[in-house]
Order: sequence, then structure tokens, then C-alpha cells
Amino acid sequence: MKFLSKSLCLLALLASVGWCEPAVLHRDLTIPNMFLVKETMREYHKSGQYLREIDIIAGQAQAYLEQNLPRHRQHKPALVLDIDETCLSNYPHINAFDFGYIPKEWSAWIAQGEAPALGGPRELFRYARKNNVAVFFITGRAEKDREATLKNLGREGFEGWQELILKPDGDHTATGLYKAAQRRRLTEAGYTIVVNMGDQASDLEGGYAEAVFKLPNPMYYVP
Repeated sequence: MKFLSKSLCLLALLASVGWCEPAVLHRDLTIPNMFLVKETMREYHKSGQYLREIDIIAGQAQAYLEQNLPRHRQHKPALVLDIDETCLSNYPHINAFDFGYIPKEWSAWIAQGEAPALGGPRELFRYARKNNVAVFFITGRAEKDREATLKNLGREGFEGWQELILKPDGDHTATGLYKAAQRRRLTEAGYTIVVNMGDQASDLEGGYAEAVFKLPNPMYYVP
């Protein structure tokens, strides 16, 4: 009887601390499981939802530009675009390396100049050029990547832009500060930046743009 009583108590204790429904077995209390997060991102891309959201936001940016362009015809209207995960998609490389960043492999990928265009942002670019809006690319890519970047942009139909602005080699200025300073330079040169679009908050913070549009990017973060 004493053995039975101890066994029942042990079973009750195990039930209170160790039992959970099967659906709960794959949940983590605080930090999501990295493998499952990666699979979720792959499904997000594979399903087409990622590209649909990109197109929706780029369409909103284009609608804003179209509606507000008449006010700025005499003020050198401009569109500022980031490049990576804004105009060009690096998903083939990112997925191949399991969402990791290996500098040597990243540089090799950039050098190939084969990143595909994102459709919605390219349509925004084309609308801007068709309507005589100056387009400036402000990217976190380094100056050493200029030739490969020019090749990639041309290959994907980005032609007729005003300036490609890259970071000086070895410059470690925070992205937000660097990009804001470049937008300030353009503003002081007489341009009115009607729309600024990027995939990182650091592409957009710091002012010197009438409207900003943030594209989704759950794959990496640039402070």
C-alpha cells in the first residue's frame, strides 16, 4: 500500500510538470526555435506571400509619387531607393547559405551580378523615370562593389538613374547616419525627395524625405 501511494504521488507530480498537448511540444516559451523560424521564412517566400507584400508596398509608394508629383514639378523631384532586398533580391544566396552571413561568400555572390529584380520596386523605378523623376540609389554596398552592382542593375532593367551612391571602402559609419547624410546632400543640391523606399528602418530614418515606405525583410537586420 505504501509503495502504491508513492507511485501515485510520483505520477501526479510528473503529470503536473511534464505533460503537454502534442501541439505545444514544438513551442518555445521565450525564443523561437531557429530551425522552425528558418522554415517559416522559406515557406513565406515559397508561397509567394513575400513577393506579394513587396508589390503591395511598392504600389503604395508609386501611388503616393503619382498623387504628389504635380506639387514638385518645379522642385527637382527625386526617388531614393535602397538596393538589396529593395530592388534586387539576394534570396537565392541567403537560402543557399541557410540564412547565414559569410563575408567571403557574400562578396562572391555580389561579384556575380546575378541577383534578380523585385518586380514591384522595378515598376516604381520605371514609373519615376517615365515621369522625369530623378532616381538615386543609396546602398550599404561598398565602393569596391560598384562595377558588379552596375552590371546587376543594368542586367535587371534599371537604367537611366541619376546616381549610384555606395559606401567608401572601409567606412563603418552606422547605416542610418550614412544614408541620412547622403539624402541631406541631395536636398542641399536642390532635390526634393518625394519617396524613400527600403527594407530596413536604417534605410529610412533621419529625415530628408517627404514619405518613406518600408518593405518586409525577416531575413536579416541592418542597424
